[in-house]
Amino acid sequence: MQRLRLWIRNVFGFSRSETNGFLILLPTMVLILFSYPVYKSFFYNSPILVDKDQGRIDSLIAQWNFTPVTPPSEEITNTLFPFDPNSASLADFDSLGVPPYLSQRINNYRNKGGRFRNAGDLLKIYGMDSSLYARLAPYIIIYEQKRTEERFPKSNMKDKKEVNSFALLDLNLADTTQLKAIRGIGTVLANRIIKYRNALGGFVSDSQMKEVYGLDSTVVMAIRTRFFIAPNFRPLQLDLNKASTQELSAHPYIRQKIAKTIVTYRFQHGSFNEIDDLLKIDLIDSSTFIRMRPYLKLEH
Repeated sequence: MQRLRLWIRNVFGFSRSETNGFLILLPTMVLILFSYPVYKSFFYNSPILVDKDQGRIDSLIAQWNFTPVTPPSEEITNTLFPFDPNSASLADFDSLGVPPYLSQRINNYRNKGGRFRNAGDLLKIYGMDSSLYARLAPYIIIYEQKRTEERFPKSNMKDKKEVNSFALLDLNLADTTQLKAIRGIGTVLANRIIKYRNALGGFVSDSQMKEVYGLDSTVVMAIRTRFFIAPNFRPLQLDLNKASTQELSAHPYIRQKIAKTIVTYRFQHGSFNEIDDLLKIDLIDSSTFIRMRPYLKLEH
């Protein structure tokens, strides 16, 4: 240390006190010079994320930030579906959210020979308010009732009854009484068929009857011979760009995991441009997509 002092005094011409000050100042300057890079490297060193990790983080953020919009409780508990007020059962009206006292009045009106000739006739029922009617109106389908004289000759009443008993019925409008006319279908199976039809949003193919628990192949064939699906029938559809996880997973063809993936994909990539974009999701194979397709729509 003494040699260093002598060297500094000889080179720079410092006095003893100046040399001591220089020896204190020099390490202080070096410390200040390197302190900021060292501090930054210890406290601001961000981990390097690969694309795969970043993608997972983005997915989690999308799920954390997502708050599903819960529709009104009435829409969740009551599934709307096409119906004919002239043939719908009390159970059908209950599923549609019609109060019991009101459905009983409708039934009494029909039992007395009354018939609804158009959707607006429902407003004639005492207690039918405009808000309930507005909710049901888009799903009301009135089947034209042809007069017996126009359909069958008066001279052959026996033939008339036989033909009338085998008239084809719309499967998407059938009530429990009409279904129970099929051999092998009781009250339990009839209610199960209607419940599954409502959950789907309507049958688009008679092959879907095979999906109803408890229906054997013989009963399915009998249903095919007595019921039909209207060629222009359009089932209830979920908006792919607006439906929440809860709404999607309520459909029999969309599992909870698929519903969550659809919503997460939508938040990561934006709105779907076409329904076929669902095939970009690994969980959805072609067979699942084909089953789901009729029950989905896009409203940009």
